[in-house]
This record gives sequence, structure tokens and C-alpha cells, in this order.
Amino acid sequence: MRRLAIFIAAAVVVVVVATVIFVRSQQSGGPGGSSGAAQGPRLTPPTGAWWGMYVPPPREGTLLSTITGVERTIGRRLDIVFTYHDMSPTDNGMLLKADEPQIGEDRILLLSWEAKVWSENREIPWRQIADGSLDATVIDPQARRVKQYGKPVMIGFDGEMERKTGSGEPADYIAAYRHIHDRFKELGVTNVDWVWAVTGYEEYQSKWKAFYPGHEYADWISYDPYNFGPCRDAPWKSFEETLKPTYDWFQKNGFAEKPIVIGEYGTEADPDRPDAKAEWYRGIPDALAKMPNIKALLQWNAVLEDQRGCDFRLQGPGVMEAFGAAGKDAHVNQPLP
Repeated sequence: MRRLAIFIAAAVVVVVVATVIFVRSQQSGGPGGSSGAAQGPRLTPPTGAWWGMYVPPPREGTLLSTITGVERTIGRRLDIVFTYHDMSPTDNGMLLKADEPQIGEDRILLLSWEAKVWSENREIPWRQIADGSLDATVIDPQARRVKQYGKPVMIGFDGEMERKTGSGEPADYIAAYRHIHDRFKELGVTNVDWVWAVTGYEEYQSKWKAFYPGHEYADWISYDPYNFGPCRDAPWKSFEETLKPTYDWFQKNGFAEKPIVIGEYGTEADPDRPDAKAEWYRGIPDALAKMPNIKALLQWNAVLEDQRGCDFRLQGPGVMEAFGAAGKDAHVNQPLP
């Protein structure tokens, strides 16, 4: 009888534990989630954040040589390098194109995959991606390339989608995002962290949740904060003031368990205060300590391609030195996987 009682008690414990696990597994993953707990990203530093950059491809020479030149100037290697790709069946649409595999030998690659054909200045409707029309010519070949590459990469699909007007509705974007994600999974691609990226501009906050594919589909949250300053007749903001409002929004709106990558950031110069730009970069380490879910940040070292042409390059009195000093802070010196 005692053995029977012990057996019954053990069975009850197993049923209770199994019930708890089942109930938890059925809970929603958060905004836009369907069901099931989200899988954690394969990447992310255990503490602090990774330090990265977007460097425009040079007209002559290789991107790798340009990147190593920047690294010599700032006195450290970049952890993440950001590159852009369209969805044409050409070299522009080739993930891991040119010398990207060599760049990725010592760095993590963040590949932005835009639903466009650059040579035609044409947006690809999200519905066309979701219905599988591009699987054979675009999605599957790139999935196989990424699988063959083997190293962990980050892929962001059609970032800043909330500003687009010709690609479709939010539901179309979600369907396209999920289709790409699921197609990679079906083809056995296991080395991708998926990045969901919005502008981060406060005027678009009301749209973000509508475009979110769900926690089980997004490993990272990303946004692109800029201190536009005089370039757009905007009030000057420090690094912390530039990043924190959107950071706080994500923490309060169901995304607090997701790591954040600042996919693009930078500041314009203030012609009335020559040292303002360098001061902005000197504020990075102290500000990051107040935003622990930021696990990676990438300087956008270029000029915006629009009528105003805001210049976020690391130029100006003391700017490169200030950026280099910030990049040597312990918070952004974390081991790569």
C-alpha cells in the first residue's frame, strides 16, 4: 500500500507539473504573438552591448578594406557590420555578397533585406512575397546561401516598414515576414537571428504593434534614432534623449524581454557649438547603463540620401576621438560568440 501511495503521489506531481508547463506553453508570446513561448536569440552578449557600424560601400576598393581602415582609426574592431540588400535576382539581392563572408569571419553580419528592386526603384508588394511567388527565384536561393555560410547572422526584413505606402497593409507585411522566416526554417536554416526594425520616431508609435509579426518570429527589436538637430530644424537632443523615449516605449508595451539592436544612429553637427557633436558621442557609455536591454548599437556613418542630406559621418572637431573613446568603454567590449 505504501508503494502504491508513493506511486499515486508521484503521478499527481507529474500531472501538476505537466499541466503548468502546458499552460505556460499556451500563453501568448506578447504583442502580435499567436501562441508558444518565444525562442531566445542565438546571439546577444551576456552583459553590455556590441559595437557596430554601417560603412557605405566604397567606389573603389573593397568594403572589407574600408571597414578595417575605420577600425584602425577608432582603435578597435567592430563587433557588427550592417549591410543592405534588395530582393532582385542579381548581385544586389545576394545575401553574403562580395566580401561579406570575409567581413563575417571576425564580426557579426546584420543583413538588411529590403522588399525592393533597386535598379528599377520599385517596391515589391508584401503579398507577392507572402504567396510564395518569389520563393524559387529569391527566397530559397538566399536561404541556401545563408545555410551554407554557417556562421550566425542577423537578418532584418524591410525595416522602417511603417513609413512605406506602396507595399501593402500591416497584415501583408506580417504575412511576408512570417513566410520568409518559415521558408528558411523549412529549408533547415538554423543560423539566423531575425530582426524586426521600425523607425523609432515617436509619431509612428501608434502603427508599430500592427506590423509586429509576433515574439516567436522576432529575435531582436530594432529602431533607428537620430539627433537631426539643425538639419531638420529639430531641437538638439543628447544621445540619451535621442534613444530613451522609444526604448521606454518598448519596455512598457510588451517587448521588455526582447534584446534591442540600434540598427542606425547618429547625430548632425551644431554650427553654433563646434564641440556639440563630440560631446554627444562622449555621452554614450553613461546613457547605455540606463538602457540595459540595448544589446547592440550601430553607428550609421553616412549622409542621408534625401533633399536635406543630413550628415551623420564621424567628422568634426574631436568627433572621431570621442567615438573611439566611447567604443573602448567596458560596456561595449563584450565577447563575440
